[in-house]
This record gives sequence, C-alpha cells and structure tokens, in this order.
Amino acid sequence: MGHLTGKEEILRQLQKRLHQNPVGLPEHGSVYEILSILYTDQEAQVGARFPFGMATFDEVQRATGVASEELEGILKGMLKKGLVVSSMKDGKVRYLLSPGLTGFFEFTFMRTDESLPMKRLAELMQTYKNTPEFIQEFFSPGTSRGKAYVYSDVLPKVRSEVLRFDEAAEHIKKAGRGSLGKCYCRHEAWHLGKNCSAPIDDICMSLGNASDFLVEQGFARRASVEELLDTLKRAEELGLVHIGDNLQDQTTFICNCCGCCCGFLEGITKFQLKHALTTTNYIARIDQETCNGCGLCADHCQIKAIQMKGDYPVVDEEFCIGCGICAHFCPTEAMKMVEREKRVIPPKNFKELMIRLMKEKGRI
Repeated sequence: MGHLTGKEEILRQLQKRLHQNPVGLPEHGSVYEILSILYTDQEAQVGARFPFGMATFDEVQRATGVASEELEGILKGMLKKGLVVSSMKDGKVRYLLSPGLTGFFEFTFMRTDESLPMKRLAELMQTYKNTPEFIQEFFSPGTSRGKAYVYSDVLPKVRSEVLRFDEAAEHIKKAGRGSLGKCYCRHEAWHLGKNCSAPIDDICMSLGNASDFLVEQGFARRASVEELLDTLKRAEELGLVHIGDNLQDQTTFICNCCGCCCGFLEGITKFQLKHALTTTNYIARIDQETCNGCGLCADHCQIKAIQMKGDYPVVDEEFCIGCGICAHFCPTEAMKMVEREKRVIPPKNFKELMIRLMKEKGRI
C-alpha cells in the first residue's frame, strides 16, 4: 500500500484481523474502501484488536484497552451496523467480531440505511466478490460455508432418517423461532439495477439465537414458525433454492435464492465451481417413459444443471445440487429425487463447521 496514513494503517490492521476468521477478507483495494465507509476510526481500532471467538465485555475491554464507558458506546454503534454480533450465555452478553461473509456484507443490505452510500457499497462489494482473491477464499475446496436444502414435497415416501437435515422445514421446526428480513443479494443487486423479479422483502430467514440478534438490532422482524413455513412454501412456488448453514443442527439462516443474484449460487453459475455449495443427499433423475418433454424442469433450474437434448431433459449430475425444484415443477412426476450413492454429511454444528474451515485454511 506504500506509505500509510494513520487511518490507512488502522484499516490495514483491521483487514488482517478480519482475514483471520474462518472465512476471511483477503487484501484488495476495494475492501479498504468498504471498511472505511462502514467503520469509524474508533470502531476500526476496536475491531483490529478484537478477541477471537465469543468474548465478554471485560475480555473485549482488556484486549482493546478502551475505557469501559467509551467501549460501551463503540460496541453499541457496531452492533447497530452488524460489525459486531452478540448473544447471551450463562447470563452474560458475549460479543463476536462479525466476519465479512457471511456477516456485515449481508447485514449492510438487510435493511435500508439512508446514512450510508448504499449504491457505492453495492458497487464495491460486487467488485470485491469478483476478485480472484475473494473467490479463492469463499469458494475454497473442502468444506463449504453453505448447503442446499431439498423441497420436502418431492422426496421419496420412504427415506433415511439421518437425512432429515436436508429439509429446510425441519430446521425451522427445531429452532422454534425465527425472523424474516430482506434478501441481501437481491437488495444489493437492486442498487445496481440488476435484480430479478424475485422478492427482496420478508423472504430470507434467521433462526434461533441468530434471529434474536437480528430482531433486536432491527435487521429483521420476528416471525412465527407457521409464518416461516408459509414463506418457505411461497419460495417454492417461485422456484427459489433453499440455502442455509452447512450444518446438521443449529442452523442460523435459510435464504431463498435465485441463480442470478445469489452469492452462493454464483459460485456455480458464474465461476463454474462444482464445490461452491454442499449438495443435499439427493440427485435429480429423469424417467423418460413418463416425461412429456415440456422442458419445465430445465426452465426452472436456477443453476442450469438441466438442459434439453432432443426431446428429453438431461441432468448434469456433476453440478446438480439436489434442491428438487425440477421435480417440484414436473407435471408428470417424471423427474424424481433419488438418494445419492455416497452420503453427504455436513458438520454437526456451527462450532464444528468453523473449526473445519479454520483447519483447512491453516489458521489453527
């Protein structure tokens, strides 16, 4: 970066700290401008010294050296912007420095904030997410950050109980509470004039403790389990892909995604990375005897893994994520979801996912 001013040096330290997360923020000119817009000088100084993992207020105070009263105000501001997230454990509030993705990139576009230059941020984030450095970081081979969930109505009536984590509805029911908010990806695309017709508002979900934070800070609104399940059905009527944490339990989010705007699906549609998203344990197979050749399955596939070849659709099994959209829209039920020969078992919980990501990237 050449000669650094005081602010530039603080941002460099902040970037280095953020890059130590399981999904880091590689160095690039655009990321420094993003950080300079979102962080005040004081917030950047606190972020650069923030403890790893969840930390109590006292632990943050010791690590940053900021006086308690001043730190309270700084953390409050960072929480409002999603630069820090909080949760309650053992009667104490604990704080975590938010990563970029999934983290404050999403939070920035999960609500409308007239105080921020949203169009400029959208431009910068689009530039950054298309850099080779970020693509390698977010879509690195190994454990994926997100996974697809399958439409429940297309599953075989007899199936393995161990595969219940493939169904979005099961995660919602298990969480017992959640919230609804904006689709970050389509809201960002809207600021660039590139969004599709899929909904932006009240379409993406947070679950459990994660939803408590989002509601408290105004990023989302509280929604009942029934409303979340209804939203899931609405997303399926629109042919959107359910994507959430790559976990068996304790899922924090479920997004309803289109192939044109979604950051996860762009790994497949734009960069042709077969490992960009963890698949379900199902794969689409066509029964040509009952197929009428209508092409609806190909039309609705968000990642274009189905192409019409002559009179029949052909599934590219290397790219099929097993979401079940094709089978959902098949009028003759010729498209079937069948269990994959090799089981796809995600990490048990969020902690295990983060540890796997850190190990694979040599950060622990």
